[in-house]
Parts: sequence; structure tokens; C-alpha cells
Amino acid sequence: MKLWEALLNQASPRYLDWRVILDGDDVPLKSPIPRQAQLEGDGNDEVYILDLDRLTGEQFERLVFLVARKFNAPHAQVWQAIKAEGFPIRSSDVIVAFDLRAFI
Repeated sequence: MKLWEALLNQASPRYLDWRVILDGDDVPLKSPIPRQAQLEGDGNDEVYILDLDRLTGEQFERLVFLVARKFNAPHAQVWQAIKAEGFPIRSSDVIVAFDLRAFI
């Protein structure tokens, strides 16, 4: 049994985009602890880092496709950048729930 889980925040304005990418509400994160990040065009924000190893091939391809389309960038370049650098998801897009055993 896991000590924490992450789900998409249905109140997020990006919920539908993430739902398409992940094909569900479960969000695979590397850690339940957010960090500060500089997001392109948006300034600093609190983010989690996606656990790319837990994405299926289809989920990863949908992520690459949507990012490439949004930023009008070549698919191969986006694919390489995400593989090399990882990918953030805003903390406002995610709800992290902890099992009480995590605090004992």
C-alpha cells in the first residue's frame, strides 16, 4: 500500500489537457514534495516532477505531441528535451493525498 497518491485536480483549467495525456486521473510523480520552477512565459511556480518511467509509451507520446503543438516545436526536439530534462506539472493541477501512516 502506498503512503501517498497523486490525482489530477478537476478544478484546474488544464485538467482536460492532462486527462487526455494521462488517460485518467492518476498522476505519476517522482516525489510528493513540490519545488519552485521557472516556467516558460509564466514566471516561477510550484511544480511536481512527472515520473516519466511510469508513463506508458502512449502517455509519453501524447505529452510530447501536445507540448510540440503548444510551443510549435519539432516533435523530435520536444521528445529529446523531455527525456533529458524531465517534465513538470503545476502543483495547482495535482492533488496529493497522504495515508496517515506517513505521519506516524
